[in-house]
Amino acid sequence: MSKFYRCECFATHNVFLANFRLHVKYQNERQFWNDYDDVLKERGMKDRGKVLELVKSEVQRRLNLDETIARNAEYAQTNYERLHPHIFSYKRGWFDPTFVEFSEVCSDGILSKSQIIERYLDTIGTEIYTIRALTPEFCSKLVQELDNFNEKVLQKSRPNTMNTSGLIVEEFGLLDFVNQTISDLLAPISRVIFPEWFGSGLDSHKSFSLMYAQGKDTELAYHYDNAEVTFNFCLGNEFSGAEVYFTHMTSEEDKQEYCEADHVPGVVLFHRARQMHGTLPLLSGSRYNLLTWLRSSSIRNKMCPMCKSSPKLIPSTQMGDGFTIPNS
Repeated sequence: MSKFYRCECFATHNVFLANFRLHVKYQNERQFWNDYDDVLKERGMKDRGKVLELVKSEVQRRLNLDETIARNAEYAQTNYERLHPHIFSYKRGWFDPTFVEFSEVCSDGILSKSQIIERYLDTIGTEIYTIRALTPEFCSKLVQELDNFNEKVLQKSRPNTMNTSGLIVEEFGLLDFVNQTISDLLAPISRVIFPEWFGSGLDSHKSFSLMYAQGKDTELAYHYDNAEVTFNFCLGNEFSGAEVYFTHMTSEEDKQEYCEADHVPGVVLFHRARQMHGTLPLLSGSRYNLLTWLRSSSIRNKMCPMCKSSPKLIPSTQMGDGFTIPNS
């Protein structure tokens, strides 16, 4: 297995201040206030000290992330009793037969990309697709397991800088399942549907669950994913609102496009990761999702998608942000 790295910008860029709906960069206090004092005041900042504390706390969380994930995963493995142990073992039976067939057709190379899309997928927008992917039984049991884990296990990390309610698969114990899902089903799909983002292969990922509910996360600000391809599986439950909206790719800011995708339990929404998107407000109920951000080091080694520069590498004991040292 390759050794993976992060870019140095992981500790400085794209720190999200939810109350101000603003991504910021933090290198030092002087730079931060020079860049953001005015805009934060315009957006209602009352306490500069509290804002600075939030930013520094997020930077520290990132610096400690690999160690925290390893510690939390070990704790959960030792102390958490699974409600449905069998769902942690990968099998194609957890997936809708049409989704499995879709992946197999992508693998066999007989049909063209356009023929495959026409036969299997609902097209929401440019390179944005949905298809039923997971069985109702798997969705129901995984939601129960997520709720049980959240109730029983206190040592857990937030899934990313923008979401507060969710679980990282390494800590939850679902990493092997996700790894096998990627190699068996998602990689063949990505190679055909998004060949320009597949590179020489999808060799790492960041995967996590999310929950939207009143009193927790109810929407998600405009952003793009730090990956090449995103698969977003809706697990349930009953809910209204929380549609995902899409606009342009990060490299096509002058292109005008807007579309919305409804989440439906069992259905996967998948798209190019660097397409700008967000989540509209949840109106009622609760929504659970399982996301995997697929990464190709052969693509991202050329340019970090977050700082838009040649990546300056720092080691990671996990999968980092998917950067590698070529030929190392």
